[in-house]
Amino acid sequence: MTAKFYDYFSGNDYDNRVVFKDAQRGYTVWDVKQILEKKLEAGDNFKGIINFLTNVIKDKNYITKIYTSGSSANNPKCVQKSMKNFLDESQDIWNELGLEEGLEFISTTTINHLFGLCFQLIIPLDNGCIINLDRISYPEDLKIKNSVLITTPSFLDALRKYDACPEVKPKVIISAGAQLSRETFDYALKISERVIDLYGSTETGSIGYRERPDGKKLKLFKGIKILETKENGTLIKTNYSYESSQELADRIKLLNEEEVELLGRCDRVLKVQEKRIRADEIENEIKKQNFVEDCFCLDTGGKIGALCVLTKEGLDFLIQEGKLEIVKQLRSALNNKFEVVPQKWKFFDKIPVNERGKVNIEKIKAIFGINLSLPLVLSRNIAEDRAVFELCFLRGSNFFQGHFDGLPILAGVVQLFYADFFIKEAFNIECRQGQIRRIKFSNIIKPEKKLKLTLSRTETGVNFKFEDDNLTYSSGIFPIKNYL
Repeated sequence: MTAKFYDYFSGNDYDNRVVFKDAQRGYTVWDVKQILEKKLEAGDNFKGIINFLTNVIKDKNYITKIYTSGSSANNPKCVQKSMKNFLDESQDIWNELGLEEGLEFISTTTINHLFGLCFQLIIPLDNGCIINLDRISYPEDLKIKNSVLITTPSFLDALRKYDACPEVKPKVIISAGAQLSRETFDYALKISERVIDLYGSTETGSIGYRERPDGKKLKLFKGIKILETKENGTLIKTNYSYESSQELADRIKLLNEEEVELLGRCDRVLKVQEKRIRADEIENEIKKQNFVEDCFCLDTGGKIGALCVLTKEGLDFLIQEGKLEIVKQLRSALNNKFEVVPQKWKFFDKIPVNERGKVNIEKIKAIFGINLSLPLVLSRNIAEDRAVFELCFLRGSNFFQGHFDGLPILAGVVQLFYADFFIKEAFNIECRQGQIRRIKFSNIIKPEKKLKLTLSRTETGVNFKFEDDNLTYSSGIFPIKNYL
């Protein structure tokens, strides 16, 4: 097989074709040739480089090593793929999905992992499409006509939560990293002509996809065959990896030769109190409750911890009745169905994920490692250098105990702790509490007070301010760690 991007450079037929774009301009094949020749100082050797690439494409012995994320219970695993593996996958996906030449691929992901590498680089280059180099970070960035948006469920979840309406709707949305919820799938169909929910792995490449929000079936790609399904994993034959036989820690139900149904991860089995508990089964039951929008369960030192995202009804109930009462109701819904139910409960406004859309288990563990009660996050609005969190510090929170009896107020040290916590949440940067500048406590914060935490990032630090529409309660500047 000869890739389209090899044809671009092996002659002059495609010199005027635009293959890359950014906010400033489009880059033709001729532009890219000039950049490469200058960067590589190739001169007459440039043709030799093209010939070498031809051999790489055709020779199965030329391989690339890719490592899994190691985000589950397993350590990162080295996976080998040849260029032919990538191109076989590209062509099978292109033919199966029936995409059109000339589409412009835009992305919220990067190419330093397999999903981004395949869908944001190889597929568009191999099939005569344009790659937009500007990363999509916010809804207002969606303004490209005739585009394919390569993204993750977490980005689409955020758009749905704020009911964002893009300036220009993508023609196709392709999402991977986790299965889209019914609500998010429905929303995505409102802002795009077509939505593709992709399933795959680093080991196997792309496995299958679905295009209906109410469907559990996944259509397999041409180069994938299910060899064996069992309780502790699935054996898959794939044309998209150097070692064609791969075993995944996913439980998969084979419906027929072309369709499967996902049953959950094998490594989501928690061993608690000498019992084997499937975390995904508990999560599914919790999410059936009217109070809960999303949930993730994990082992927190021998006890099951449940991190829950509440619906508006759930938020109202939590504020009015308190954490103990809502936990009591959620536990009662599980007691008759599971031998062991979650003993630790935390409530947050979203399940943390990484840029690949995978659940960030380490961050969830860190949340459960905080001894202080979490404030209730009612909303968040994060831009590049500014973030606003709407918070409520519930009356039953442990940081109100003893401060003070009969007149509980939010201690200054707690305000600083959570200002630092949400700085990391918004900007993913480290600050030093010991050298906070211009600290000012202007008014006291009482329990169940709804207020805004406004964060403004500068070159040297992050300004924070607890405020509402009428008063400023406290403010200061956290120096950025590297600056000091």
